[in-house]
Amino acid sequence: MRLSVRVMSAAALAFLPCACGGPDPLGPTALDQGVIVFMHSGFRGTSQQVGIDVSDLTKVQGPCGTDENESSRTWNDCISSVRLLPGWSATLYGDSNFRGAAIEVTEDIADLASRAGSCSGSYDDCISSIRVYKR
Repeated sequence: MRLSVRVMSAAALAFLPCACGGPDPLGPTALDQGVIVFMHSGFRGTSQQVGIDVSDLTKVQGPCGTDENESSRTWNDCISSVRLLPGWSATLYGDSNFRGAAIEVTEDIADLASRAGSCSGSYDDCISSIRVYKR
């Protein structure tokens, strides 16, 4: 009997359905790819490395949400600081599907509240989609 093993890329793993019925985990990302988003300013709190474009952060399991059910928490409107990995940049959007007010990130941003935006005057806790790219 011969066994076959199928290897999936990190990008494919990012979209595997979650059996729990809540948002999906983003999946593994190579350590040298993408950006790291943080729940709090100053690169503190829960973080998530993002190495692929994410069109809707409500579908990505994260630390924020008003529901007491932790399985329904997401990264939508939950990002307060961003750290870039070497050679990477990102565009953060206020709305899903890469729409709305956008901020180009070409260097680490320790506090999105310091960047003028359309959500209570800044981009803090106001990001709903992300595009990442290699510079």
